[in-house]
Amino acid sequence: MPVVTDYLAKESLQRLQDEFAAALRLPIRICAPDGEPVTDESTIGRADREPPAAQPPTPRADGDEDVPILLEGELLGRIVASVPDEAGAAPASDSAAAAATGAARQLRLMASVIARRWNRQKLLRTRIAELATMYRLTAEFTGLRDLRDLMDLVTRTVVEILGAKACTIRLLNDRQTELMIEAAAGLSPEYLDKGPILLSESRIDQEVVTEGQTVYIADMAADDRVLYPEEARREGIVSGLSAPLAYKGRRVGALRVYMAEAHEFDWYERSLLGAIAAQAAAAIVNARLYEEAVRGANLRRHVRLAGEVQRRMFPASPPQMPGLDIAATYEPCFELGGDFYDFRVLGEDNLGAAVCDVVGKGVRASLLMASIRASLRAHAASIYDMSEVMARVNRDLCDDTAISDFATLFYGVIDTRQRRFTYTNAGHNPPLLIRGGQICHLTTGGGVLGVDPSMSWRHDTMILEAGDVVLIHTDGLTDAMDFEENHFGQRRVERAALAAVGLGGGADEIARHVLWEMRRFTGLQTRIDDLTLIAIKVL
Repeated sequence: MPVVTDYLAKESLQRLQDEFAAALRLPIRICAPDGEPVTDESTIGRADREPPAAQPPTPRADGDEDVPILLEGELLGRIVASVPDEAGAAPASDSAAAAATGAARQLRLMASVIARRWNRQKLLRTRIAELATMYRLTAEFTGLRDLRDLMDLVTRTVVEILGAKACTIRLLNDRQTELMIEAAAGLSPEYLDKGPILLSESRIDQEVVTEGQTVYIADMAADDRVLYPEEARREGIVSGLSAPLAYKGRRVGALRVYMAEAHEFDWYERSLLGAIAAQAAAAIVNARLYEEAVRGANLRRHVRLAGEVQRRMFPASPPQMPGLDIAATYEPCFELGGDFYDFRVLGEDNLGAAVCDVVGKGVRASLLMASIRASLRAHAASIYDMSEVMARVNRDLCDDTAISDFATLFYGVIDTRQRRFTYTNAGHNPPLLIRGGQICHLTTGGGVLGVDPSMSWRHDTMILEAGDVVLIHTDGLTDAMDFEENHFGQRRVERAALAAVGLGGGADEIARHVLWEMRRFTGLQTRIDDLTLIAIKVL
């Protein structure tokens, strides 16, 4: 039960009482609802009627005026004043009646003043408490990173601040078609599992989420906009208020508060719920972004580790073979690439060299690249027939991947003793054989890998001569673009290769010169594809 001293100090009540006592020249005392005095009796006015040694009257005696202190029908306390008969005046006389009426009116005024002050102090303290809670909530919002804990805190806080029965947070799903329950306080599992809230079917949520309005429901069981009125009645919720969860124009869901009895939310309650919803939406969006950032950081870390593993698949340095000078370079477009090159020493005098370009980029391409590399190594170690090696690699790829996963592959073997070069080309950019200032394109082979498991390939054999240069590359070289989106192209590659060979340098100088010409052409333009280049010079 509220008491007049809940929000008004005794000293304040005493001063107010003494002022009225002096004005009315009556002894007055303010009491609790049960009649227990909460102030000292004002003796102002009694001194004119009784000697100083007289005993003070009891709080309530016959003939006293008893005025209740009421606020919205609720008793906060009483004002008790002693009104003795005036000497020489008949109680029923007009003057006595007027005096009594005036005193009663003034006491009622005093009761009204006390009630208003009490209410203002209550509202002020309530607002201060709410603002303190909002400040605490804001501080906790900024500190919480876990989205679940954050939403649970919001629902509990709304119930606490508004004295509500329950509160829920519903967020839009990825398709923006349904409001999914994410956090709740004060509701049973049966009510929470009552059924879906589809945005297309809920007029209330269309107003809240789509139009950004705060919607009031006076009676959940009787409002035809409510999707589950019978469930609301069984749950014991009557009135409700729903506010949009929106941050920088991005609406993510709805914050709902439920009351156990009919309740009309005032302006302050609506504003408070809107402020909480706005902060909650910002915190939810930020928490989501933080979670995405953490997942992104973890993914980048895993990709970086995978990139390190992939780079260890490449030869640490070109092999040293008699009669050959070999250089190789690999520049992935991303952390993980779809190109690879490989060298395999087959017996004492044979060197296998392969360059592959897998469709796509990134993680998917890198996994395909690792699969093709493993398959090629396994078959090339025991089979010399080029066509058969390529056919088996192709069948492995077709068995394990979708038809959209394909690759180009060039594979050749050089017999260093006899300078015999045998190769096959599975749809790869034709490598260049440069001899005496002329270029021969190594095109013999067949289609790309991974499309048709029954496909076959041809191979070709030639004898290399001293001074010959074989240049093998992926389309990252020819497709490199300048800022006007012109490709470096095959002709520029050939001119750069001829110029490099004409300078008389070794394989490393030839590869670096071709790459320099490509970079001089593209400038600072971002590379859009992986680039692999092998240069083999016959000594």
